[in-house]
Amino acid sequence: MTIPATAHTILDASKIELKLDRMAFQALEMTYGNDELVILGIEPGGGITLAKIIAAKILQYDMSKKIQFSSIFIHKEEPLKEQIIIKDDIDLTGKTVLVIDDVGNTGRTLFYALKPITAFYPKKIIIAVLVDRTHKTFPIKADIVGSPIATTLNEHIIVQFKGEVPEGAYLF
Repeated sequence: MTIPATAHTILDASKIELKLDRMAFQALEMTYGNDELVILGIEPGGGITLAKIIAAKILQYDMSKKIQFSSIFIHKEEPLKEQIIIKDDIDLTGKTVLVIDDVGNTGRTLFYALKPITAFYPKKIIIAVLVDRTHKTFPIKADIVGSPIATTLNEHIIVQFKGEVPEGAYLF
């Protein structure tokens, strides 16, 4: 997506890097004592890329952590249009699950993304978003937030990537 010329930069690449470091540390703190962690990035969009980055950072800081990685595919505009699936055959029973998305907007995507997880009995579910808009219409609260921001309903936030590297978060 092209960023409009009127967009304001919320986070540049260096600030995103710092936020992702902090988010990885928070995930480690919240999973202390749990050897196994399943990280699920939401796709399509930046959730999958951020999940890969956070997974790598967690392993960098705690090499003993056993991490399984996959993604949740969801049709974001119409969540019930297609089946919401966890891409790989992973058993989540008894495991801590970290669900990651780039922007928490109304909470709808994260709400529906939890649907395939309900087929299991996970030990704990943690939700992490890089940018969290503070007006929710669904009862979803992120446990780990890189940057909270109050916006109007008419404003939009996008996290822009260059390949697998986040370039910035923009408000327009």
